[in-house]
Amino acid sequence: MLIQKLQIENLKSIKNMEMECSRLNLLIGTNSSGKSSVLQGLLLVAQNMEQDCGLNGRLVSLGTYAESRCIYEEKKGIKISVWNGEKWIRIMLGPEEDGTLLIQREMGSEESIKFFFEGFRLKERNFQYLSCHRVGPQNIYAKNMTMEDAIGTEGQYAIAYLNQHHPDVIEPEFCKGNVDYTLLGQVNWWLSYIAGAEISTEEILGADLIKANYRMYEAVRIRPTNIGSGISYLISVLIVCLSSPRESVIILENPEIHLHPAAQAKLCEFLYFVSQNHRQLFIESHSDHVFNGFRAGIASAEMDNEEISIQFISLNEEHLSQTMRVKIGRMGRVENQQKDLFDQFDIDLNKMIGLSGRKE
Repeated sequence: MLIQKLQIENLKSIKNMEMECSRLNLLIGTNSSGKSSVLQGLLLVAQNMEQDCGLNGRLVSLGTYAESRCIYEEKKGIKISVWNGEKWIRIMLGPEEDGTLLIQREMGSEESIKFFFEGFRLKERNFQYLSCHRVGPQNIYAKNMTMEDAIGTEGQYAIAYLNQHHPDVIEPEFCKGNVDYTLLGQVNWWLSYIAGAEISTEEILGADLIKANYRMYEAVRIRPTNIGSGISYLISVLIVCLSSPRESVIILENPEIHLHPAAQAKLCEFLYFVSQNHRQLFIESHSDHVFNGFRAGIASAEMDNEEISIQFISLNEEHLSQTMRVKIGRMGRVENQQKDLFDQFDIDLNKMIGLSGRKE
């Protein structure tokens, strides 16, 4: 499945927004500009596919309709629409006269229904979401005893999933190196490339718990709490992506948490690699290193400009969210630079060399 367009109406700070989507979609912008609201629109579609969850479900919980609607819009009803290249597929949520929430689906033809359900099935992991609140370093990790969400929106079951599925064979084109084509082998290939570490897991018998150990250089059996926290936050990103089915949609919030700039640049290579192997990514980030990682990839022709959609989300004068696709030109140059579009480095540099901000 490939989402080609996303349209959101009347959700939080979004009155009406349409976004062109690519294989890899990077959402950037200031705090409270609407980036999370865009992702929440997709999450609302996913969690209302197989059952009526409304605004509060397993993926996202937004509270009441009054809290979730755009206060600058007079129309009633929140509407999220997905375009697959042939049909619009819509979810509409609005209040009844008695105050209850009405949920409507507009799915069109049988082909659209097939696309809709195949692309947003949570149990088959065709749609996956990893929150910025994901689990960090722990000495032990819990197993998932419900199996409703294999890895968890906070990555709380990622280590247990890796322990159970470590021998699973990955499709050949989705593998790096020429040694180990298993899930564990590919997780360790990328973990070593990005952060210089490797992971192993073992089950604590009779306790429904999993223990993880890391290896870094000559040090072995390092417990997660004794290694850089960025590695523990990175591992769930690697597991979610490398274990994902073909044609799945993956939403990642701040995948770069606690990573050094050099590691963030390599993480961009990983995310692009995933997107080029029949997966679609929607990524929210506040990191200029992630932004520049994709610019560098485009400039060096290692990444296809058309396969990456960088969306700058901002608030207009009416305090409504708007989006602009960032145009990356030759040598990675931003051709439509805007205020707050990762311009702080230039502002600080000007202060340091005395071009602005100098007090007499």
